Amino acid sequence: MLDLHTLSIVIHALSATGAFIVGIVLLFQSNTLRQLQLGVAFLVLLILMEVFLIIAILSHMTSLPGITQIIFGGLAILGLYMIWRAVQALLVLQEQGGNQLAVIDHIGFNLIALFDGFAIISAIDLQAPGWLVAVIAVGAVVIGIYAINVRKKMLTTENT
Repeated sequence: MLDLHTLSIVIHALSATGAFIVGIVLLFQSNTLRQLQLGVAFLVLLILMEVFLIIAILSHMTSLPGITQIIFGGLAILGLYMIWRAVQALLVLQEQGGNQLAVIDHIGFNLIALFDGFAIISAIDLQAPGWLVAVIAVGAVVIGIYAINVRKKMLTTENT
């Protein structure tokens, strides 16, 4: 039987993966109503991701070294900021003729953060040295920024 910590990690990871997929679909959706529906799903998945991250952290906080507690605290704060960005995207989508570039910025930030998290966790799980984890983290951000800028250019080209 799964313990609380393991179950929380599984639900956290599934929610993050779901948010990543929904976010990508949202960026390529042109129907505003569908974007809004996907935006709500994206927000719910981010909230689940955050809730289960906090449960996972709290379920074994006393066994974590101080620096790890600080890092996990920082990740929890990042998760709250990601939720705030998703709310901002929804607010833009609710406006008549909402600014699609702003939506891409908000959702794109979250996609980059999620992609970076996947890359970092994978590198750590593969026992990569610290310097390589750092290179992978920076590389994932660079790739993410590039991908979001390509999508912005595509949207600008579509609208001209």
